[in-house]
Amino acid sequence: MTTDRPESRSAAVYKDIEEKIVTLIIPPGSLVTEQDLCNLSGFGRTPVREAVQKLERDMLVSVLPRRGILIEPIDAQKAIKTLDVRRRLEPFLTARAVKFAESTEKWRFEQLAERIEETGTTQDTLAFMALDRELNDRVAQAARHDIACRVVFPLHAISRRIGYLLARETDTGPGNAVDNHSRMARALSSGNEEQALRALEETFETSEATALKVEAMIDRGQIKFPSA
Repeated sequence: MTTDRPESRSAAVYKDIEEKIVTLIIPPGSLVTEQDLCNLSGFGRTPVREAVQKLERDMLVSVLPRRGILIEPIDAQKAIKTLDVRRRLEPFLTARAVKFAESTEKWRFEQLAERIEETGTTQDTLAFMALDRELNDRVAQAARHDIACRVVFPLHAISRRIGYLLARETDTGPGNAVDNHSRMARALSSGNEEQALRALEETFETSEATALKVEAMIDRGQIKFPSA
């Protein structure tokens, strides 16, 4: 099994803990230990420690010596700053994905668009978030530029967590993000760079609006985080 390889275990535990942070199972602002994360993920200390290092790079946690691991609080302004970076690099990656995507990859983008659209009908935020991540991964593969991908794609989790928080608090599901993402996937499938970039920019606008809305709700005391 691939999960027996150390690098696969590390990737699996990283993805598992990141998802638990993004979906607020591990609450923002909470202080946890390595052992807590081992218990939550079912993995041992070595892959958990490696995952924590990556999550700290992603700005989702901070390691506090002799105290534990802080799950970073929701910070809308930090999310908006990450969008500043993404707005500069992701159009470059998207254009490359349009240019270099092979026929099989284009077919997968089309299939992915259909699955994304289904979440608009079901209003399944968790399913949408998984497909959002898959879309990012497929763009990264098609773009064939590892350096830019390593810089920009770890920033997505910050926006995903805020998007999930808003969906949970307002019970509105994934909202406009479904249309933006499905149109981008279809544009990548058809090789239409202009449409792909337009959908990408609308995704940024939606993410920024979501961050500001969550910030206002937190300031008004309308959002209560689960207990640690």
